[in-house]
Amino acid sequence: MTDAMPAGARDAYRDELTHVDEHGDVRMVDVSEKAETRRLAIAEGTILMHPETQAMVLEDRAKKGDVLACARVAGIMAAKRTSDIIPMCHPLMITKAKVDITPIAAPGEHDAAKALPEGWAAPRADGRVGFQVTATCGVTGVTGIEMEALTAASAACLTIYDMCKAVDRGMEIVDVRLLRKEGGRSGLWERTEAADASVPAADGAEAAACDSAPSEAPIAASERPAPALAFIGYQNSGKTTLVEKVIAALTARGVRVGTVKHHGHAGFDIDVPGKDSWRHAQAGSRHVGVVSATRYAEYADTEAEFSLDRLLARYTDVDVVLVEGYKSAGLPNIVVARSGVDRLRGANSLDLVDGRTVAIACNDALVRDVRLEVPAVDLNDEEAVADVVERWLKAQG
Repeated sequence: MTDAMPAGARDAYRDELTHVDEHGDVRMVDVSEKAETRRLAIAEGTILMHPETQAMVLEDRAKKGDVLACARVAGIMAAKRTSDIIPMCHPLMITKAKVDITPIAAPGEHDAAKALPEGWAAPRADGRVGFQVTATCGVTGVTGIEMEALTAASAACLTIYDMCKAVDRGMEIVDVRLLRKEGGRSGLWERTEAADASVPAADGAEAAACDSAPSEAPIAASERPAPALAFIGYQNSGKTTLVEKVIAALTARGVRVGTVKHHGHAGFDIDVPGKDSWRHAQAGSRHVGVVSATRYAEYADTEAEFSLDRLLARYTDVDVVLVEGYKSAGLPNIVVARSGVDRLRGANSLDLVDGRTVAIACNDALVRDVRLEVPAVDLNDEEAVADVVERWLKAQG
């Protein structure tokens, strides 16, 4: 996880508001061209109260009934109705809505000699008690679900207030904030202040996504590099076409993909000839950086080839890295082989199969003619190859 941003720092690199047009009028953002991906958001809110009020709730003595059960239901209902409350929000077909409510322990109830009771939040620095609400919302769609999670957390806190206000009108709702968002073009954003409460892990496949909030540059929240799987084969084996199709298939499933390709030649042109970064390089710049609101790139001359290990160490903002080539790097791999034509200087792509081979991507004729010791998948079925990648990725833990 990256260091916390300094106070007042922005985590976005744009100067315009997406809900305001060039004339200053508010609008609903057009999302018709955006890619549909799996999205998740986690938000929290805290309601502080008198210790006796907390005890009343926990002992189910409130006259209006089960406070926490009612608040959970209210949070879920609010998530589903967010577009009715927030004017510019799109109606969403929510696939996940969960509200967890945790009592906050009082000072003295938790110390090194006395373990915190299961299901309780640690004492606050100010000694106040109450309940911490965590809302998790998910959707597969073209726009984010942060507002639904924030609305759910807020509604749950407000419901607790409503249920208990007869005995404690001094309750306070504080720290309603986004903890984490996943999916979409910007990937993952995660709150990083050390003082924040821990973020609960998402369920199932949603927990696999791991990205971060940008600070100085788009760097991932986790410093652990993503798993790398190589697509290897000799020239004309079909690697580039297959990798391109698998990238698209995985991206459509919400998997964040990074790629590495060995160019195979002594050098390559920077950017598009005629563009500013290309002109900088042609003028003699040895290290060119290009930055926009949503991406960055850098190109640099080196005295020796930049090692694959050093490059992969930078891929902390994706779920998986597909490496095209690098057949001698010893990575887990998928061997790509056409039937009878995967030859360069007498070599056959099937000769590359080793103990690290996950599968062979080939066609039916090759499967019939060659006895294979590893699973075979249709070279022309990118969805099947994407399935292989996802199964391998899941096995990495």
